[in-house]
Amino acid sequence: MRQSLITAHSGCMHTPPNSIASVWEGLRAGADLIEVDVRTTKDRVVVLLHDEHVSTPSGFRSVQDLTFEELKKLTSRKEIIRLEDILPLIREKNRMINLDVKEDRAIGPMIETVETFSMRDHVMISGCEKVRASYLKETYRPYQVLLNASANLFADCEDDYHVFVKETCRDAIAASCCGININYSFCREELLDYAGLRCLPVLVWTIDDPPVMEKFLGMGVHSITSNDVRTLMQLRDKRKWECEKV
Repeated sequence: MRQSLITAHSGCMHTPPNSIASVWEGLRAGADLIEVDVRTTKDRVVVLLHDEHVSTPSGFRSVQDLTFEELKKLTSRKEIIRLEDILPLIREKNRMINLDVKEDRAIGPMIETVETFSMRDHVMISGCEKVRASYLKETYRPYQVLLNASANLFADCEDDYHVFVKETCRDAIAASCCGININYSFCREELLDYAGLRCLPVLVWTIDDPPVMEKFLGMGVHSITSNDVRTLMQLRDKRKWECEKV
């Protein structure tokens, strides 16, 4: 059985989220993919930030209302990292980067940045429910886009999980997505079986508890996102050794 890939969550190994340190720690720990959050400033600079607003001396301000220089000057964060600052690191280590896009207006500048570095083949895009996923695939067809499974759909189908499974896979296929990105608590064997028959890999996020890591490694999901990359790596290596021993 093919081993699950490991995705380093932004802020892995107790580093600041969306920082150079986080990217480096994920790479050093051996993660296959590095996840970052993507937004854009008023002047279309693509930055690594999760939240829509940042704290400034005059109160909270929207990232999209600030230029990059204003953002660096006003925010209390120690560093504001641009996407272009980390793409060379990903290419140097021959890894993949998972760009979790947080707003529609960031999509165009994000793609332009990736194309500037000729790194289309190193990129996977997440943060996309069906409308955003469909737009991305229609507009930027060569890119790999994951469908984010809908929490609202899961809640609506809590008493009929099969409906959730069918609708999620149907949305992924309709949007030409390369796989399904899902909160691990929504993921069951039924989804893996149904999606697998339709050639849809299932990627789960975010697991930091070792027994839960072991459970999903055993289920054979395509990728597991974690903050504790080293522990997950150790468990994956142990599982590989045990399988080879048998």
